[in-house]
Amino acid sequence: MDDIKDIVKKVFLDISSKTMDTPGEQKKLEEQFEKVLKQNKISGAKISGFKDKHLFVNVDSSGRLYQINMIKNKILLELQAECPDVQKMSVKIGKA
Repeated sequence: MDDIKDIVKKVFLDISSKTMDTPGEQKKLEEQFEKVLKQNKISGAKISGFKDKHLFVNVDSSGRLYQINMIKNKILLELQAECPDVQKMSVKIGKA
């Protein structure tokens, strides 16, 4: 039997995945995100969701949060070059 934590996580993932039309678009966004992070020499960040043109990102530490927030606009512009659906990005500390 699943814990309530696992059930809630699955529900949120289902909701966020419904905002992208196809799994291919989700994969493209994830690949582009990883590419942009690698170009900017950033690790320890992961997409936690995407809904209504809003990308949600979790990072592993407060230092990483600061690092990403310093260049968030640059990251967003680089993401939009390949994934124009991304209009906003929020970053918080969480499981990355």
